[in-house]
Amino acid sequence: RKRAEVGMSSRGGWAAAALCLGLLVLAGCRGDDGTGRLADGTPVVLISIDTLRSDRLPAYGYGAVDTPAIDELRRDGILYERAYTPAPLTLPAHVSLLTGLLPPAHGVRDNLGYTVDGGRTPMLQQRLAERGYATGAAISAFVLRGATGIGEGFGFYDDELEVAAGRGLQAIQRAGPATLECVRPWLR
Repeated sequence: RKRAEVGMSSRGGWAAAALCLGLLVLAGCRGDDGTGRLADGTPVVLISIDTLRSDRLPAYGYGAVDTPAIDELRRDGILYERAYTPAPLTLPAHVSLLTGLLPPAHGVRDNLGYTVDGGRTPMLQQRLAERGYATGAAISAFVLRGATGIGEGFGFYDDELEVAAGRGLQAIQRAGPATLECVRPWLR
């Protein structure tokens, strides 16, 4: 079973987006025959962590923290040393990640007030589902709720978030371990 870890941060420190999307990513993968294709049915997993700087991870040489799960993915996956976000905002960055388009092309330019139309702008999960993949995701951030259109094409999409004490969008989120528990039955 192949797994891939995607380290996505810009020099400004933005990761290419938010949460724990329990799905995909085929771009940049190479098959054993050198064709750039993976064997049919190869599992694809995308884990996205908002505002995580790659230069603060042991996989990239930082020694002040321990990240055993990420380090295990690194040992058994592909480490991307240069991956940058096209937008320093969660929703536009995720739409770019899933469509392969920049914000001017897909039309999502901010976290609030924008939606993506999967009928007009197909996303990776839709293409994978068309090819027989089971697609699923669980999110931790309000700005990635299904109402934005980003959940279109997922067979399973858990965006049930509770309002916590606090102000602003940060009060509407779910901790990573809770998101994992939501998606774990689907993953099994």
